[in-house]
Amino acid sequence: MSTAKTTSTGTILDEIVSARATEIDRQRCAVSLDGVRTAAESAPPALDFHGALAKPGISLIAEMKRKSPSGGELRPDLDPADTARTYVNSGASALSILTEPFYFDGKMSDMRDAGQAAHSSGVPVLQKDFVFDEYQIYEARANGADAILLIVAILDESSLRGLHSLAHELGMAALMEVFDREELELAMKIDPPILGVNNRNLKTLETSLAHFEEIAAQMDGERVLVAESGMKSAADVRRMEAAGADAVLVGEALMRAGSSAGSLASEITGQAR
Repeated sequence: MSTAKTTSTGTILDEIVSARATEIDRQRCAVSLDGVRTAAESAPPALDFHGALAKPGISLIAEMKRKSPSGGELRPDLDPADTARTYVNSGASALSILTEPFYFDGKMSDMRDAGQAAHSSGVPVLQKDFVFDEYQIYEARANGADAILLIVAILDESSLRGLHSLAHELGMAALMEVFDREELELAMKIDPPILGVNNRNLKTLETSLAHFEEIAAQMDGERVLVAESGMKSAADVRRMEAAGADAVLVGEALMRAGSSAGSLASEITGQAR
């Protein structure tokens, strides 16, 4: 499999994918595809990301990122390992680690540091990046990721199917993310075990929780459904749960909470602190 075919979105996603493509070409010069594949296949087995989210009740995927195009600077002094421990101790079922370097100031070392801290407590981690190349999936597995994100908006059906299959061949889960009904139709052709619905409009960068409610109403309940973006409180999370979410991915609110992030996470998961 070579670099997958990406599709134009007319949004900031196009800029991010272009920057990542250039960076991946540079990385290949340092570590070949064969080299990163060997490292991935030699890594310890991935933890069960799907199982962590499929438990009764609402599951929290707690995300960490230093900045974002929509939120600006969030936590420039982020300590991934310490943050991971805070999230795990607050009842998070899984963690999401931004590794995209240009727009989110992420690093692959964040994946390793946070993953090591989370794995010591049996909590799986999702690598949050803009994946369109098999190299990225091997690299994620080699650095301890248990799951990857696949954004339907940037991939055609063949590429989406191939990358999804590769992740599962490596023992990883894939969170397949959609933004609208058209993308949902494409995702359902792959029949993903985990489906995420992003509440953020990529053209305006605004969020609306009603977006998840509209998409979730069309689902059959046969897969883990994840609500992403826009949740600022435990009340927002309960709203998503009532609409059919099995899990929520919360990042910006936790990052902005600073030293109170653990308390907010505990409120979401229903754990007292």
